[in-house]
Amino acid sequence: MPHEHTQPPCVDLTPRERDLVRGIVSGRTNREMAREFGVSEQAVKNGLSTVYHKCHVRNRLELALYAVEHRLVAD
Repeated sequence: MPHEHTQPPCVDLTPRERDLVRGIVSGRTNREMAREFGVSEQAVKNGLSTVYHKCHVRNRLELALYAVEHRLVAD
């Protein structure tokens, strides 16, 4: 069954959440993003959970595809 996104793009992301989306799209691990942002890996996991919920996706792959499709990150 194809997964269609009927929800509008997640425009209410915070700047840090957008940083996490960019990190996912560029293939960074949670550990790499934690180091880059100066936070714990758990903080990254928590932030990603919030982003998944806001964007109505279930995992990193769906988030990356959604972000590209809805131009949440610059090309």
